[in-house]
Amino acid sequence: MYRTARYLTPYVRTSSIRRSNSGSTDTNNSTPNITNMPHPRELPVFGTKLSLLASGNGSKLHEYIDKRHKQLGPIFYEKLEGNTKLVFISDPYLIKTLFLNLEGKYPAHILPEPWILYEHVYGSKRGLFFMNGEDWLANRRILNAHVLRDDSDKWLEGPITATINKFIQNWKIKSKSGHFVPDIESELYRLSIDVIINVLQGTECITPGIFYEELLTMFSESVKKIFHTTTQLYGLPVSWYYKLNLKPWREFKECVDSSILLGNKIVSEILSRSDKSDGLIAKLRKENMSKEVITKIVTDFVIAAGDTTAYTTLWTFILLSRNNLESEELLNQGKTYAKYIIKEAMRLYPVAPFLTRILPKESIVGKYTLGKGTPVIASIYTSGRDENNFSRANDFAPYRWDRNNPRKKEIINHVPSASLPFAMGARSCIGKKIAMLQIAEVIYQVNKNFEYSCKNCEGLSPITSQVLIPNKNIKFIFSLRQKYKGQIEDLSLNKY
Repeated sequence: MYRTARYLTPYVRTSSIRRSNSGSTDTNNSTPNITNMPHPRELPVFGTKLSLLASGNGSKLHEYIDKRHKQLGPIFYEKLEGNTKLVFISDPYLIKTLFLNLEGKYPAHILPEPWILYEHVYGSKRGLFFMNGEDWLANRRILNAHVLRDDSDKWLEGPITATINKFIQNWKIKSKSGHFVPDIESELYRLSIDVIINVLQGTECITPGIFYEELLTMFSESVKKIFHTTTQLYGLPVSWYYKLNLKPWREFKECVDSSILLGNKIVSEILSRSDKSDGLIAKLRKENMSKEVITKIVTDFVIAAGDTTAYTTLWTFILLSRNNLESEELLNQGKTYAKYIIKEAMRLYPVAPFLTRILPKESIVGKYTLGKGTPVIASIYTSGRDENNFSRANDFAPYRWDRNNPRKKEIINHVPSASLPFAMGARSCIGKKIAMLQIAEVIYQVNKNFEYSCKNCEGLSPITSQVLIPNKNIKFIFSLRQKYKGQIEDLSLNKY
């Protein structure tokens, strides 16, 4: 889902907690400032890092911060490491205010430290995710016009649907011998990459061949490793890994190098055919965007597509495999209901459990005056599971999003702005429309054509690894629904 900010330095834990009602105030001694905000007790230099280490060294950061909110309230600060005070908010009104009123003309967010260091050391200029200021705004406006405007569905649906049709037919062929157990995480990753590549190409796509297929497979696997290797770099200061050239840094650098190299090759190939294409790259060329800018923006666009969309789809299948009633509802109502299912899956398992902004000027957040440059983190994992925002908050109930569903009367509390997986405002997720179209299509088609069950979902829980992922490799069994058996087509793969 091409996340605007999916990173938060994962350092915390708790020894003793206190609400701070004392401390310095602002100069006129009337408006509380950050020092008056509730916060846990911290150690000099280390902050609360030892607390986080004791709770899982960041893998349970979403649960850790959720507990903090339960202890300290909807707004608090914490020094996860060193002297930086990070302000966490879970109140939906505060979150909405942050994105709509406080982020400024050029919204800035927290970036993963390893990615910043890589860009600084190797001079690798990156895309929208890394851009700020006027450079970001100018390019973002161009992208908005093509992938977020109201009528963009018309041209996006073609390549997305065709890509998923090919994916489904491949699975049908695999099911000829009965049930099959795909490497679902890798296959969903590859599907996400294929979708965005074909959105870039449009109807005039590169003719599939062995070399091109291998290139995409290598790229998909390389991108998948970026987020895993990033997480491995948080046991020590990232600069230590780099200066000592330790294995975690070498592995991280290798997969980033590979992803950028392969991404550039793919984009260059599409660019060479852009005069015959009607995809996103051709549209950007018509905007007089240079090949250099297109390459860095689009390469990052492709890299960002893999993990977020793939894991949202995976969480959705996990939830559906546990809820036969909702699977049947999807069969009966089709893609309309698929959108409610996706919203509910993202409420329970937001791929980015934290969304961040850096205040561009002194601002009032809640009752506190915060200085320019203060990092504010929206805890959407917490807000999405708060009973004050969603009745039966831990239940998978897609119908809560359907105002016409008679079952909705069971739901008393429903605050949509408490679940913002794509964020809001000027720097909201650039790929949200592509993501929703893709996920809705794939879960609808898979659910329509296959019966499925999870072999190892017992004991499953989410962990934070840059994004919210399952704590183990999930294995699904798929088999063709009875009415489709004997009707498998031996199709030639279409141009998508």
